[in-house]
Amino acid sequence: MLLSNILKSVAGTCPFCRQKAGILRSTHPKCAQAYTVGWHHMVDLAAQAAVSHNFDEKALRLSLEEIARRSYGDVNTVIQALEEGWKRGVTQAAEDGTITQKEEARLRDFRNRLALSSNTADPQAATQLDQVSRPRLITQAQDTALFAGDGNRKLDELSQAIRAVGLDRVARDQLVREAWETAVDSTLKSRLLTRDEEDSLKRYMAHFGLTPAQLNGRVPHKALVYSSVLREITEGRLPPKQEVDFAIPFNLMKSETLIWVMQNVEYHKTVTRRERQGTSDGISTSMGRGISYRSGTFRSRTIEWDEPVHADTGLLGFTTKCIHFAGQKEIFKVRYDKIVAFEYYGDGFGIMRDALTAKPQAFRTGEGEGWFAHNLAVNLAKM
Repeated sequence: MLLSNILKSVAGTCPFCRQKAGILRSTHPKCAQAYTVGWHHMVDLAAQAAVSHNFDEKALRLSLEEIARRSYGDVNTVIQALEEGWKRGVTQAAEDGTITQKEEARLRDFRNRLALSSNTADPQAATQLDQVSRPRLITQAQDTALFAGDGNRKLDELSQAIRAVGLDRVARDQLVREAWETAVDSTLKSRLLTRDEEDSLKRYMAHFGLTPAQLNGRVPHKALVYSSVLREITEGRLPPKQEVDFAIPFNLMKSETLIWVMQNVEYHKTVTRRERQGTSDGISTSMGRGISYRSGTFRSRTIEWDEPVHADTGLLGFTTKCIHFAGQKEIFKVRYDKIVAFEYYGDGFGIMRDALTAKPQAFRTGEGEGWFAHNLAVNLAKM
C-alpha cells in the first residue's frame, strides 16, 4: 500500500463539515468554534423568546435554522437549542424562588406552541417551574378564598391558573385545601373573620367541591366555626344553637341559654398542702461507758403551699350566665359576675372567683381550642 493511502486511512472526518480533518485529527478547530458560537447564539435567542410577552414563532424558527446552517447544525440542533433556551428561561425567571403569573404563562405558552418534549432536561425544568409556581398559586388561592366577593371572577381566574400548571385532581385538591386552611389560620391569628370573609370561604369551598366532611376535624375548619360564634357574641347576638349528640347534664335557670359545650375538658383546681418541719438545739454530754445525755429544745412549724392538681375530666358548658362543669367527681357552676379575672393558656384558660378564700381554677380544653374557650368566656361575661 502506498504511504499516501495509509495516511488517508488514519485521517478522521470532521463531524461538522463532513470533510477530512487531517492526519490523526477528528475535527476542524474552526468548525468546532463555529458550531459552539452558533449554539450559544441559538440558545440565547430561544431564552429571550421564552420570556417574551409576544414572540414570532415562525421568525424564531427561521432565525435558528439560518444560524444552524451557518454553524454546521441541523434540525435536531434547532430543537435542542429551543429546549435549552426554555430551560434557561425557567431558571432565570425562578432565580428569586418564585415566579409571576405572566412569566409562567409566557414560559408555558412557549413550550406548548413549540411542542418541546424530547430533551431529557425538559422534565427537570418543568418540575422546577411547577415548584416555583406553587407558592404563587397558594398566595392567589388564599386571596381568592377570603375575597371571592365579585361574582366568580377570582374563582375562575384561580381555576384557569391551576389548569395552566397542569395539576392532577389530587394535587389540585391538596393545594386549594391548604390555601383555604392557611387563609383561615393566618387571619385568626390577628382578628376574627368578617361575615363577608366567611361567605367568601364558603363560596370557595363550593367552587372546588370541598365539603365540610373533608374539612371536619381539621383545626382551621373548627377555628372557622369558632370565629363565627365569637363574632356573633361580640356583636351582641346569640349564635345559632350548637348541635350535640350527647346528653347535657347542666341544670339551667329559666333566663339562661346554653351557648357551647366542650367534651373531655380537664378541670384543675388549686389545693393547699401542709407539712410540719422541726429543728432541735442542745448539747450532748458523755456520761461514760457509751452513755450520753442531751439537753436542749425542739421546735416545729407548719409549712403551707398551693399546688394545682387535676381534679376531674368532664363537660364544660358556657351559657349566657355561667360557666358549668360536670365530671365524675366535680359538678359546679360559676357565675360570670363572680369572676374577677380570666387568664389565657395555650391549651385552656383559668379563672379567679371573687371570694376571700377563692383559689385559681383552670380548664384544659386542648391545643387549638384554648383561645376559643377563653374568648368565649370573656365575651359572654360582657354581654
